[in-house]
Amino acid sequence: MRRRETVIRTEIDAAVYNEELLPWLPPKIIDCHVHIGLAEHCRPISPERLKANWALEVGVAQSWENLLNNRGTLFPRQEVLSLVFGGVFKETDIEANNDYILAGALKSENNAKALLVTRPEWSQSEIAEFISKGFVGVKPYPDLVPNDTQDISIYDFISKLHLKVVDELHGILMLHLPRAGRIADPYNIKELLEISESFPNIKIVVAHIGRAFCLPTAKEGLPHFVNSPRIHFDTSANLNSDVFQYALETIGPDRLLYGSDLPITLMRGVREHVGDKYINYTDAPYSWNVNRKTPEEEAKYTFFIYEEIRALIRAVEKSGLGAEAIEKIMYSNNAELLGKGGD
Repeated sequence: MRRRETVIRTEIDAAVYNEELLPWLPPKIIDCHVHIGLAEHCRPISPERLKANWALEVGVAQSWENLLNNRGTLFPRQEVLSLVFGGVFKETDIEANNDYILAGALKSENNAKALLVTRPEWSQSEIAEFISKGFVGVKPYPDLVPNDTQDISIYDFISKLHLKVVDELHGILMLHLPRAGRIADPYNIKELLEISESFPNIKIVVAHIGRAFCLPTAKEGLPHFVNSPRIHFDTSANLNSDVFQYALETIGPDRLLYGSDLPITLMRGVREHVGDKYINYTDAPYSWNVNRKTPEEEAKYTFFIYEEIRALIRAVEKSGLGAEAIEKIMYSNNAELLGKGGD
């Protein structure tokens, strides 16, 4: 398996950063969606699992040292703070990974805050004890449910008892929506609205704009949350400018949070969107990489993280907004989420 942990910037990357991104980027960035962990925190992943989830083959490890290098390489002119959490798949040693993350987050030189990856079977007291050690919230995940995860409730991987603890502690909930329908699924809509109303002190962040990677999903789901100001959406690993524009015009820039999904978005390539499906194109020798562009096109590839920001900038321009919207999404909104300006 090829694991991307550290990054080297090419002339193509430098040109994208300097000519396209830098004029828009704020001097400080807060990235609310970063994975941290060591290779030894993850057991071998079967070919069947890799086939079912392309991301498992792209990036399952990023040490604290890797992260510092990656931030400096990707954003040499910015000060970057990261909201981090560990691996979220069945093969992860959750306990060891959480320990490693918290130890690093408590070191000021890493400029980071940490979320606790939770197991659904943990007790309320276990959740409270973990958070008391320095985590600022929780990151549950559908794949950690013991049974089949194809058609489950949000409450199957983050119980109401866990939510009660997070609410009492005014913590962050980073939520990856289950079910094939993603944010357009009626059960997800119902449960997400219910969580927002029942637990008003939880700071809810819905990852990947509710997994609305394509516009039809965004159009079906996002309008249900127009009047739910406590629900925020992060941009992580979403490269769809049309989705970003729709989100900007539907829920507004104040509820969008920049997230990268590092180290996955160190992958070089582009993503094409057709209807409610997307296709990843990359130059890397992953087992799933059977759709290839010409060598001339692949030579122009840059990081997915840069493609995400490119798409966000295009959406801001099409929406008639300016650099102040980028500043909100990439810094101020996340600073408010973390409190004390992320300091």
